[in-house]
Amino acid sequence: MFSVYKRAIGDVEPFEFLPGAEGLALGSAAKLASGQLAKCEAADTAEYIVQGPKREDGCYPVIRVLPATIFETRAEAQIDATKVGTDVQLNTTADGVTATGGGSFVVTETDEAASGGIVRGYFRAAAGAGG
Repeated sequence: MFSVYKRAIGDVEPFEFLPGAEGLALGSAAKLASGQLAKCEAADTAEYIVQGPKREDGCYPVIRVLPATIFETRAEAQIDATKVGTDVQLNTTADGVTATGGGSFVVTETDEAASGGIVRGYFRAAAGAGG
């Protein structure tokens, strides 16, 4: 699960309420696809983090992903200190990361533990995204 660890700015992202596919999990990374939230795939750039269950109106509460927000999550494989400063991919459920490079999550800190270790970092902005 992606949770906010700290912010580089004093402002807090407000919740937005967007329609989405069934089954998006709390703390998972999501993107907009055809006007609705969808789970991110491994190398996708996360646009939102889901903050609660789907409401009766079909919308999820989400926060917008900003490069100034540092998230904490778990890694499916060991992420050692050599990965700090590099991009890694999302796991299959989009609620954590793998040690595979080429994703949009930039590692800023790792406890270097084996599978299930804590990783902190931020999401690189999508090309052409405004912030």
